[in-house]
Amino acid sequence: MGERGAQRSLEASLLAFFHRLREAGVPVSMVEVLDAFACLAHVDLADRSQFRAALFATLVKRPEDQQAFGVLFDVCFPLTPARAALGPSGGGAGADPFGDDLHPPGSEPGPPVGEGDGDVHSPLDPSGDLLAALLDALRHDDEAAMRALAGLAVDRFGGLEAQPEASERYYLYRILRQVELYRLLAMALGDSQGPDPAARHGREELARRIEDFRRLLATQLRHRMAASVGPEQLAELYRERRLEDVDFLGANASQLRELRQAVRPLARKLAARAAQKRRLRRRGRLDVRRTVRRSLSSGGVPVDPAFRVVRASKPDLYVLADVSGSVIEFAKFTLSLLHAMNQEFAKLRSFAFVDGIDEVTGLLEEGGHRMDLRGAFARAKLVADDGHSHYGNVFRRFAERYGGDIDARSTVIVMGDARNNYREPGLAAFQELAGRARRLYWLNPEPRDDWDTTDSIISAYGPACDRVFEVRTLRQLTTCVDEIT
Repeated sequence: MGERGAQRSLEASLLAFFHRLREAGVPVSMVEVLDAFACLAHVDLADRSQFRAALFATLVKRPEDQQAFGVLFDVCFPLTPARAALGPSGGGAGADPFGDDLHPPGSEPGPPVGEGDGDVHSPLDPSGDLLAALLDALRHDDEAAMRALAGLAVDRFGGLEAQPEASERYYLYRILRQVELYRLLAMALGDSQGPDPAARHGREELARRIEDFRRLLATQLRHRMAASVGPEQLAELYRERRLEDVDFLGANASQLRELRQAVRPLARKLAARAAQKRRLRRRGRLDVRRTVRRSLSSGGVPVDPAFRVVRASKPDLYVLADVSGSVIEFAKFTLSLLHAMNQEFAKLRSFAFVDGIDEVTGLLEEGGHRMDLRGAFARAKLVADDGHSHYGNVFRRFAERYGGDIDARSTVIVMGDARNNYREPGLAAFQELAGRARRLYWLNPEPRDDWDTTDSIISAYGPACDRVFEVRTLRQLTTCVDEIT
């Protein structure tokens, strides 16, 4: 391929890379694209580390986007085309502008694992030779050898052929169990014991190299996965695993645990934003008299204008959460988030419902930071008739029992899928609540395309709401709560 053809190929690969970053939720603007091209003019494109660092510096602005960048970079710029074509256990040598030699200097590519002259074992036995070779590479800081050994470890212990649809985390866990990095670190530190600064520096340097080797394992693993399942499928699998884009209603058990762990950090972030917006809203209209009086100290120049102070009040928040089987996980997560932000509201009262409704504020507060949501729902009186969702009955009962508490300071949030089982919707009671409250919002965890299908009647309640939000993911919930507060 000529120089012009190679340049066109590089530009096409870069544009595809930018497009995939945007699809994965990484904000990449046209300005950053131009910065990336300008930066690449000052680095050696044949040096993979320089090429990657230039793109990373110009495209990644948020810590949460680093993993997406790493995965998609390896997908779009694999180590060597020959290696990808031969599959996860194939050989190959040489380097391209986006690749690295997979073998240490002076060594020749060996046969695939298990395909030698009658030898069914790896050239490096996992019980001794692999660990010894890796230990030697770490002590001499031989990056090329560590890269080759990382590829060998992935081929030997990854098990991609046995379970081709498993996750990257699962494969990495299998490899690390066999490689035993903690044992390796203990062996490497054998020569670096002692309290003196030189020994301490040696320990820190070895720990850094082992962490670099862990990253090399992950990189080699993504290359093997891209070769076995294809780049498109690998990128799609990663997008599905991004925590902020996980669908609440389709999350598995591990994803739900991660979402719950993200509640308190997200609450602190949103609370800080709400406090900042409240401070900005306190500045009212220009106070001309005070501004003129202040200007006397600066020769009549109004360098320090004065503004009238506006009292920015916190809202009274009333949350009505559908906790029927189809949407209970969404209700649990959102209630946890709002209660973690309770200092941003003058009053926060929570109600749960199925076909009956009951207040659960006290029950939720009993658990402190560890709210027992399932226990609270079990102790509350949420079932009035047959235990199937009945929004009309719920809104009528809420208006009768608590409607007098709703006033012009109140913000009401209804969380549910508006699936009423073909029952009477109770529009009169709902419209009465909307008329009493300052704001009324509806948070629907279903995809917008599923609204008003079968027994969904969200369009019946929509006109009375200030806004109806589609809240399927953590990203959408963050935007919603940020706007409401």
